[in-house]
Amino acid sequence: MEQGKSAFINKLDELISLFEKLKEKAKKEGIIIDNDPLYGNFDMLSKNYELIKHNIPEDLLTEIGEPLQEMITQMIAQLKSEMGDIESSENASSVNNEINNIDALLKQGNLSEKEINDLLDKRSKMA
Repeated sequence: MEQGKSAFINKLDELISLFEKLKEKAKKEGIIIDNDPLYGNFDMLSKNYELIKHNIPEDLLTEIGEPLQEMITQMIAQLKSEMGDIESSENASSVNNEINNIDALLKQGNLSEKEINDLLDKRSKMA
């Protein structure tokens, strides 16, 4: 059962990590405020989970482990899907920022021909 417990703990770790990433994203976008009580409760849950995760009783895992693990797997898949959408938009934003930086360097006009060519090559790979 130790291997089953390890897999269960790994899934819980992944779920908590995804929730934390989602919370940070929401904070950056101003969707939630820093001291939002709902997310404060989640922070408390997350910290307490770190304290107890290695003390989950074997009999509890035997009794509810499989259905709970299936639910966690579904939640992870859903959050990954949502985070994938978020991360792809963040990556697109990052690429756009890099292209804008390259354009600004090219507009300076004090670059050698090799530097210009290198920047244009880098820009064309991003676009």
